[in-house]
Amino acid sequence: MAAHRLLANGASTDHPVPGLPFVDDTLTVDALRRSDRPDRTADPARPDLLWHVHTHPRLGRTVLLYAAGPDQGAPWHWQCAPPVVSRAGGYWWDGSTWYRPPQLRDESTGGFEQQPVPAATTVTAADFLGDPAANADRGRLLTVTDLDADAAVTDAPQWLHDLARWARHRAATPSALPPERCVVTLTAPELAGDRLIGVPAFAAAAGISPSALRAYNSRGQGAVPEPQAVIGNRLMWSRPVAENWAAHRRRPASARWPARRDRPALAPGAEEIRRRLSPVLLAALWDDPERRARWVLRHRTREAVGDVAADLAYLAADRLHGDLPAQALAELIVQAALASENVRSAPLDEVLAWLTSHSPRTAEQTVASIAEQAEQRFGTPRFDTLRRLRVGASSPPEGGRTSAA
Repeated sequence: MAAHRLLANGASTDHPVPGLPFVDDTLTVDALRRSDRPDRTADPARPDLLWHVHTHPRLGRTVLLYAAGPDQGAPWHWQCAPPVVSRAGGYWWDGSTWYRPPQLRDESTGGFEQQPVPAATTVTAADFLGDPAANADRGRLLTVTDLDADAAVTDAPQWLHDLARWARHRAATPSALPPERCVVTLTAPELAGDRLIGVPAFAAAAGISPSALRAYNSRGQGAVPEPQAVIGNRLMWSRPVAENWAAHRRRPASARWPARRDRPALAPGAEEIRRRLSPVLLAALWDDPERRARWVLRHRTREAVGDVAADLAYLAADRLHGDLPAQALAELIVQAALASENVRSAPLDEVLAWLTSHSPRTAEQTVASIAEQAEQRFGTPRFDTLRRLRVGASSPPEGGRTSAA
């Protein structure tokens, strides 16, 4: 968190973060591609600052300015589809519903449980701009050279003026979302100030001491969730977030992470994926100094991190292999093989060899089906077709020839 401090909103953002100043992003953000995945670039005038842009075809885009990390990197997203709008320490919005921060794994889907926030209300820019005190003439639109990273937070009255200036600035842009669709934050009963809890109550919910929780948080251990607010220099969380963290800690290790001794053997193709991913993940976890510093305090050796990388590689290979549309691929192979009496071609051999590596039973059924239909259609003896196809499938596909550690 500290390595990637959020400093400002870009002037072209559709969803401004409250309390942060607005910075002109004209020369930087338009050069970035627009995609569903976040994109980022260093500011040409301030290489210590990073622009982070996330565009959604329906929800608009978020433009944020971060302080670069020690490796000049930006925030690293584990999620395959990070939300466009996230507020209050990880509460996120999908365009219609607010959800609590993702903490509890849903083993049936491989993702996190999605917990809607009861009685949540979206607060938009239009709600703020309806305040008669908002005065665009008193608002500020900074340049990156004006931005003081140590004094980026703006008090509420000034931010209201800044928001009015932002709204006036974007009024000339036809594609800009109207203020009533620009999300600023949310309100919910569980996020009310008098219902947030501090370190002592959070620790009690998790069954640990306050000092242990502070140690976890300061060292970046234990996946302690972001606080929902900081009030008088005190970290404050919503009770549901604290209880979810405690629930995760109470889950037996086997439910959170499969024991290596209990793993079934992977299919050959999935095993090849695992072998190829292990060194990649080890490099990602160990060789990146900033990423390693986030979690590796209890795993100080490369060998220990290698074990974690192997675990991750197994999980990834198992999940990827489970998504393989083997039957659909088999049907395509049958159709391709029967397109000519020869029933073989180099591309077909390669795909059939790949299917043999990843789903041997489906591949065997596919070969038998081709042989049966070739006999009926072309009069080719079934044994001859079986022999020819099995010879072709006996060579590994190109992807399977890659050596791995």
